[in-house]
Amino acid sequence: MLSSSLILSACSNSDPDNIAIDADDVPVVVDDAVTTDTAVLEDNALGDMATASDQTSMPSPSAIPAPPLADQPSIVTNMTEPNSPEDTVKQALNTLYYGDVEDAVGYYQVDMANFEQELANTQSAFQQTVDSVTITDTQYSEDDTVATIEGELMIKGQSEPAPLTYQLKKVNGQWKILG
Repeated sequence: MLSSSLILSACSNSDPDNIAIDADDVPVVVDDAVTTDTAVLEDNALGDMATASDQTSMPSPSAIPAPPLADQPSIVTNMTEPNSPEDTVKQALNTLYYGDVEDAVGYYQVDMANFEQELANTQSAFQQTVDSVTITDTQYSEDDTVATIEGELMIKGQSEPAPLTYQLKKVNGQWKILG
């Protein structure tokens, strides 16, 4: 189950008393004004519809899914150029923070059989601890096929950022984060 701080970060414009987690751990805004026998929960990542019957004596509210990834504020504070290494890092971090681990895996080139599961295991901690990322420098190889991105990771509750570094490689015309 996700913590209330994650839920609030994923649904920052919502009253915390009106936020719930669906069966797929997706934060949803609950509209208490509607009382029905079932609640329809939409999984943002897959677009699947599921019906959950109310098993309690309380009326069941309808649930409104959290906004799509494109409507969420980026955790990367910099503007980025499309198809750049910085944009790849930004998309990967936003997808992991707000979205689907399976989609986030696509931004990486990692030779590990269970990488998706390992990334999924870190998603909750990432969501609960990271406040923002700022890219401070990008260096390219002579042939522009490898990039090193340096930046700062702001951890929630900390006053000073921590350094971070990403290595990326251009693979079939797309930048991939190396692991």
